[in-house]
Amino acid sequence: MHHVTRAAIAGGISLLAVCGAVAASAAPAVPLNNGQETTDAKGGAHGMFSYTIDGDQFCYTIEVDGLTTAAAAAHVHLAPRGEAGPIRIPLSVPNETSFDVSGCATVSDPAILAGIQEDPGDWYVNVHTPTYPGGEVRGQLK
Repeated sequence: MHHVTRAAIAGGISLLAVCGAVAASAAPAVPLNNGQETTDAKGGAHGMFSYTIDGDQFCYTIEVDGLTTAAAAAHVHLAPRGEAGPIRIPLSVPNETSFDVSGCATVSDPAILAGIQEDPGDWYVNVHTPTYPGGEVRGQLK
């Protein structure tokens, strides 16, 4: 009987893990490139960005290759395609020209995450460098 109880508990925990994963909102991968930037960035850097939202956590993976100089910062901004907008979520990236990094940011304003979930196309991510302080690669969220 003791063995059955353990199996039942393990099954219950597994069910909770599956249900917890469903609560997170996963978005499609976003391509990053110079062409989407409003800064007239050149150099051919490119990459991919993906994110999930779970509660107040904005978790992300950002992969970039070939920046003209080492990354200085990365952010999620509020603005539609073709426009620059204010920073809403700072992201941590290494001071390198190519990288693949994952992290999570705690977002204290629930309206920001709700806005991304409701209309991700009104938001974008970009990576800033000393060469292009306004952003060298950008991708509109999906």
